[in-house]
Amino acid sequence: MIKRDELITFIKKTIGYELLEKARNKDDMANGVQILGGSNVEVVTLGVSLNEEFLIKVVADRSNFCIFHHGFDFRTYKSRLSPDQMKRLKIIFQNNITVMGFHYALDAHEEIGNNAQIIKQLGATIKEPLFEEWGYTATFHKPVSVKELKKRCRELFNREIYFIESDREMIRTIGVVSGGAAPYAMHIQEMIDKDVEVYISGETKESAPHKLKEAGIAYFICGHYTTEVFGVKALGEALKKHFKDRLVVEFIDVPNPI
Repeated sequence: MIKRDELITFIKKTIGYELLEKARNKDDMANGVQILGGSNVEVVTLGVSLNEEFLIKVVADRSNFCIFHHGFDFRTYKSRLSPDQMKRLKIIFQNNITVMGFHYALDAHEEIGNNAQIIKQLGATIKEPLFEEWGYTATFHKPVSVKELKKRCRELFNREIYFIESDREMIRTIGVVSGGAAPYAMHIQEMIDKDVEVYISGETKESAPHKLKEAGIAYFICGHYTTEVFGVKALGEALKKHFKDRLVVEFIDVPNPI
């Protein structure tokens, strides 16, 4: 068992105060504590998105501290709580659960962020920021075939991936932006300027695949949820390493096909 505030302090230090300050200025979604629960913590649970199904599993695991990439969405329509908000808040307050969300921070972090982790696990090295600093470009030590990169992505994300190919068979520079990240004209031009040959993201929009193809950039659409499990998992590993047997750390998988 540890004190809640000790855990919060360690999480903030791990992510970095400078990045958290940048996130507060850049991002409308949560990047820190949203709801304070009990003062002692035995089990911390991490996941991609806060929802009722996740919270039910949290209670079953006897956890009272949750960390999300997509935290609680407090936005309302005409100041009315929606049915999903009421259900979620009821579980949170009845069980005295602390909620932390880290949106931009767990996309942009250079070590434990979603994009940094994807790049590392694909065997590449971060080069420079991309997509308004939400993701990164990265390079392979030596050229990799598109066929091999497809294989690595299928294995990493463990799902079928929508591939839009270019004329290139061998590539060296990729762009990675987890989650939504459907590119607009400014992002495509940035990729051209930064020599991106394959763009890897979670979601797309109808017009994007052909625009990228016509720009000579291959496009791998790998799923919003599946591209955003990496940051919270990496943060969980940091918690395990630091707190050891003082804290139980669990990742709860509530898959989303999007």
